[in-house]
Amino acid sequence: MRHIVVAALLCGFAYSAQAEGAALRPFVGLGYTSGGETLLPVTVSPQGSSTQYKEDISAGAGVEGRVGLSFRLSEAPVSIRASYGIHNDQANGITNERIFFRRYPVELIGYYHFTDRASVGIGVRRATRPALRLKNAQLTTTGGTKVSGVNAVVDFESSTGVVLEGEWLLTPNWGIGVRYVREHFTYDGVERVRVNADHIGVNTQWYFR
Repeated sequence: MRHIVVAALLCGFAYSAQAEGAALRPFVGLGYTSGGETLLPVTVSPQGSSTQYKEDISAGAGVEGRVGLSFRLSEAPVSIRASYGIHNDQANGITNERIFFRRYPVELIGYYHFTDRASVGIGVRRATRPALRLKNAQLTTTGGTKVSGVNAVVDFESSTGVVLEGEWLLTPNWGIGVRYVREHFTYDGVERVRVNADHIGVNTQWYFR
């Protein structure tokens, strides 16, 4: 249902942009981020090897994909971009173990265009439905006991964050960007805990038309 609501909002955004004579451009994007507090440390043991790798599932890290609409106001050096995406930090084991922190960010960013290629934007972001999930995971207790086949979900509450982003268009349709996001999550355990999820990232967008 939430996916339908977001799609409806983007369609309304597109209609209003066309009505005002703005240059409307759908886009898709992909990026990688790093940062935020560690939610769960993970040890990965490749099959047939004694070497172990340490990975952290973090509140601000992961691969991020998005789709959205961008329109530039007629005869003005400003544009607005709205998007909906998926942001996921994940570690997989060799026996179908999966541990991941997944959220679905909604963003609205305004950009100032210094040239036809260079722009800087600031906006807001809400990483909806954040959850840490364990599927068939193996955990080690504080006493050293290993527990296999663990399935669990830890739901978080998201905050409204701030996005700062710079973008450079390599071609009229293809851009690369760097960003900084300031946000946090909270969850209710024994007590209410605030988790820092500030992160930096690099991304690329492909604009249609």
